Amino acid sequence: MDKIPQKLIKSLMDLGLLESEAKIYIALTILDNAEVKKLINILGLSKPNTYEGLRMLEEKGLVVLINTRPMAYQATPPDIGLEMLLKTHLDAKKEAKKIFSTLDKEKFAERTSETLLHVFGEKSIDYKIKDMLNKATKNVFMISSPQYLKYIENLTQKELKFDITIFSEGKNTEQEIKKLLINYEGNFQIISEENAINMHSSKITNPEELKEYKEALSMFEYRNMMVLMIDDSEIMYVLPFSQDTLSAFNTKNKSLITLMKLGLKDMAQQLSIDNNNDILS
Repeated sequence: MDKIPQKLIKSLMDLGLLESEAKIYIALTILDNAEVKKLINILGLSKPNTYEGLRMLEEKGLVVLINTRPMAYQATPPDIGLEMLLKTHLDAKKEAKKIFSTLDKEKFAERTSETLLHVFGEKSIDYKIKDMLNKATKNVFMISSPQYLKYIENLTQKELKFDITIFSEGKNTEQEIKKLLINYEGNFQIISEENAINMHSSKITNPEELKEYKEALSMFEYRNMMVLMIDDSEIMYVLPFSQDTLSAFNTKNKSLITLMKLGLKDMAQQLSIDNNNDILS
């Protein structure tokens, strides 16, 4: 059966079915009902896979055995079947959330606190940023490009102190940033990428080292970069590289956070000195 849409198969797989189960269920909804032998012939599945797929679909309530000799099945209508699949996912989510809340975190605290986690992909980074900011109770430290400012737009409702440095992309961007941050309390500054680069390059006197430094910077993509630290207890660094998939490091390790905090705040202070005309407060 070549006419089964691949997007439909993928949608059912996203809802928890195996590819063979999805094909069998779709075929039965098209045919209304069919013998197992016919399903094997039109789908090209092996006999064991077909019988196993039907068994699993029957357990899920998506097909019903209507005849035993020869064996024939009928599909549950899609509008009902899809709701059943969705309910299974929601119930599983509810149960998992309940179990997570009862886990003894103390047993894992020592190992977790020492972990340096890798976060891959825009969606994972997006979830992690939102999760960190949602848990923040005292302060937020951030060095980033303007694209990450969207994550703090609704944080005025929380009593947080902010320390934010933004790499500017021009005067219009600076005005937008200043307008966004006007209701926030803390220290804010806007600097240009050029000034950030010059701050470090001015300290390099060796021509070869300066050449290597500029070559390294040519691989940077400041648009992707972000350092986020909350409550001096968790930090994430989104790497400033141009690549198909964003990646980041995240940790709650106290030693690493202390070292990174000192270095980052020293850098932010130096940038502030070199760009004092751009300081917001």
